[in-house]
Amino acid sequence: MQSADHGAGRPRQPSTQTIQRAFWIVLGLLLVIVVGFAVYYVWDRYSHAEGQTPAELDVVRMETAVHEQPQDPGLRVMLAESYLQVGRYEQALEQADQVLRLHPENASAALIAGISFVRLDRPEEALAPLHAFVALRKDGPMARSDTALEAAYYFLGESYVRLGRPAEAIEPLEAALLISPVDADALYQLGLAYHADGQPELAVQRYQKAARLVPDFVEVYQAMVDSYSALHQPDHVTYAQGMVDFSQKDYQAAVFQLERATEALPDFAPAFLGLGLAYENTGDLQPALSAIQRALEL
Repeated sequence: MQSADHGAGRPRQPSTQTIQRAFWIVLGLLLVIVVGFAVYYVWDRYSHAEGQTPAELDVVRMETAVHEQPQDPGLRVMLAESYLQVGRYEQALEQADQVLRLHPENASAALIAGISFVRLDRPEEALAPLHAFVALRKDGPMARSDTALEAAYYFLGESYVRLGRPAEAIEPLEAALLISPVDADALYQLGLAYHADGQPELAVQRYQKAARLVPDFVEVYQAMVDSYSALHQPDHVTYAQGMVDFSQKDYQAAVFQLERATEALPDFAPAFLGLGLAYENTGDLQPALSAIQRALEL
């Protein structure tokens, strides 16, 4: 006969209910920990960033990185680029300059310095770093598709235009357009350069290309007025003035000017296209369609 206290020295086996209860308690505690960690992470990551854009957050991160590794030129270039993106041009220039003092052939720092000078309205000082960047990159295997090189050429050309040296602006702007033929801003600057260099006919050609890319590029049409005036083409001036009105959303005035232009220039497709766009914006859809069809026929 077995004694009544058989197995009294062994640990008692928990019941199924006890096991389930323990499981749910542990699971609940685990969920609390996970949720708490997630809440803390989100708070730690974003609470300080209220109202800041992603670009501004990049500045903060790069400032921290440079503070921790001040001798790393790559980090300084990245910080300079971050400053450039948020419009802090003086600080971008300062960081780029620190890199260039020790690493004068750092192409990225040279480009950032050049663009910063342009943005600070210091075009004369922009020339040296931009020329340095071009010299470092123009013979590279990917030069014909190098968008950074295109930017350097563009800002070189813009700087020369602003300095009143249009003849020197033409070559870099033409080079920019070899890389990016659809850069309307480069076409506009090249038009300004040709006009200032006494070649208004070539200026008009560039303006028309820019206008095809950006139909409401008001500065292009304003410049076009000057070039057509220099060419003594008053009907084309009327067209350009109508497109200025169109670009400034004065559609009734645009219709008035462009109707006059199309009557005087029955074979000038841009005037009919502009008239069609102006009609469309006044709600006159049938005349708009007719004008656009005429432009396509030409």
